[in-house]
Amino acid sequence: MTEHGYTFDYSKTMMMKLFLSSPNVREGGSCVNCTFERALEVIRQTDALTLGVPKIIYLVGWQYDGHDDKYPAFFEVNPALARDCDETPLDSLLWLIEEAKKYHTTVSLHINFSDIYDDSPLWDDYVAAGAVIRDKEGKPDPIEQYNGKPCYKVSFKEEWESGLFAARWNRLCSMIPLRDIGTVHVDNFLCCYNNCPEIDIAEMQDYRDIILDHLRSEGVDVTSEFTYREGPAGRDTYSHFCMGTTMYPIRCLGRIGALWWFDNLKDEEYLAYHPSYFGGGLPHDAAFADVFYGNIHGEELWLGEKLTSGAWVSDYLRQFCMIQLPYFWLVGHKRLSVVNHADGTKTVYCADGVVCRGADKSIAQNGITYKNDRFVSLPVPWMEDAYLVYADDAGERVLNLPHALHGANGGYRMQRITAEGLCDAGAVTAADGRVTVSFVGGDAYLLRR
Repeated sequence: MTEHGYTFDYSKTMMMKLFLSSPNVREGGSCVNCTFERALEVIRQTDALTLGVPKIIYLVGWQYDGHDDKYPAFFEVNPALARDCDETPLDSLLWLIEEAKKYHTTVSLHINFSDIYDDSPLWDDYVAAGAVIRDKEGKPDPIEQYNGKPCYKVSFKEEWESGLFAARWNRLCSMIPLRDIGTVHVDNFLCCYNNCPEIDIAEMQDYRDIILDHLRSEGVDVTSEFTYREGPAGRDTYSHFCMGTTMYPIRCLGRIGALWWFDNLKDEEYLAYHPSYFGGGLPHDAAFADVFYGNIHGEELWLGEKLTSGAWVSDYLRQFCMIQLPYFWLVGHKRLSVVNHADGTKTVYCADGVVCRGADKSIAQNGITYKNDRFVSLPVPWMEDAYLVYADDAGERVLNLPHALHGANGGYRMQRITAEGLCDAGAVTAADGRVTVSFVGGDAYLLRR
């Protein structure tokens, strides 16, 4: 357990999603993007590309016919994802969870506590308990639409008080050992205003807090999608309001350990909340993303032809080197101040002489540049005496080495990072704290003494 009471330290753990399947709206059944067997291959290659850093991968669309199907139920594993050699689809999912541990990867689930569909096996139970958001006439109110079907919202108060939440959570945990896994991703965990009977946003947030506290008491971290700054004005515009610009207190601080997207945060909040307390994802606002970086998603690269052809590997490696590694390195340097510039970019000043400039996407320490928008050369925080270099462009590049970590001079063994592991690439010699590396372009190398 971390100092903040989480099972995982999300400032030192990659958090990604892998999209498996979605309902086939036209023909019925499931559209499969990635089976459980292929998922393990992705996990194996990802572990090689990320140099064995701890990872969490949340599976999206693992249930029924796929993503956003049959909520609030989540009690059947999609048979289209299963291995032929297993007796049940659940056996295949449990196999993947266990096998992934060999590759420094925790496999968990992407689920939803907010959405409800009228074809769900739990629909009648939720309507009977009044646990569905209703309009002024008292009828269930379909707020959104997914997979061509109206999407209703759960009223957390009635769900909790009726025992329906505990029943569905316990049933899920009886299938899949989430209490042992220690983390789950709850998608789109918004609070909506209920019209009949009137339950305002603040009271609905109280019950969301109860749910979050319950999971945390069982040792399960909740990660989620957004920052969730709901407020009283949300009664008319529902979820669209929650993604707007109006600022309300964040009720989930200390309850949700990591986010997929950081949105609606102020400069001073980025400074105040260390990523081990409130971290994980990427800022929605590019001005913040260019100075604070974040946790790469993976999901958008592991889709369709990119996945099947292996074309995802080069894009993934670049994101890992240019976004993930800087994020992991920067969390070790306390954020001190943010300066906003007339062109809309930001500069962040951190302890130890570290400066991040959004204008050129650079990171420097004590006047020495270790990253810009075309290359990076930084230590690997989870490895001893190791250093990663990457460049978009082919040709020789002179890169700086941090004197405090590696000394000004000496030889380094160089290994090329690939999806199949590290490949020997010779040696380089540091002189005056610099090394000269020849890049083909899009290559990443690990340098070690």
